[in-house]
Amino acid sequence: MSGTRRLLAAAAACGAVVVLASSADHGLLAGADRRAFEVVRARRGATLVKVARAVSALAEPAAVSPVLVLAGVGAARRGSWWQAAAPCLVVGGGAVARRRLSRVIARDRPPASSWLAEPEGFSLPSRHTTLAVLTVGAAARAVGVHGAPAQAAMLLAAGGVGASRVCLGVHWPADVVAGWLFAVGWLHLTSPASEPR
Repeated sequence: MSGTRRLLAAAAACGAVVVLASSADHGLLAGADRRAFEVVRARRGATLVKVARAVSALAEPAAVSPVLVLAGVGAARRGSWWQAAAPCLVVGGGAVARRRLSRVIARDRPPASSWLAEPEGFSLPSRHTTLAVLTVGAAARAVGVHGAPAQAAMLLAAGGVGASRVCLGVHWPADVVAGWLFAVGWLHLTSPASEPR
């Protein structure tokens, strides 16, 4: 993908995050967001919550770090040590940028009465969703997986981890979508010019 197309893709993803952030608490999107949250909340049982906790844990640093180390080792075998460090740099930089963006947006989380986990910081974009997508995307890139397989893996990570956070009552659905969009934008922004589609 050319440098211009990469920047346009990153800008489009970031623009979508801005639209979500500005409309998530007002109007049609806000109503749909809250209705979807309540549907999930009304249907969560003990088994679903247990699964949600396990899936959510996959986007914690303790689970992400080994994936990044393995991806770095795979990248080192294929190229330079700089390529080996890239997954950690991409994910670490994206996590810092997401945190700052979240503080600027400062969207409130769902009511504390719905929480089944202890959240950290503001709600949008979702930290766990962002970290899951960044990790899968950076790891796939490091080991040479591109195109549809990488996109499918990132979408699966966003859907699974994002749904777990909504189920645990700590995120609105729009937060999850924003986390996915932010991560995709960040991955486009940080992709090498020579990367295949």
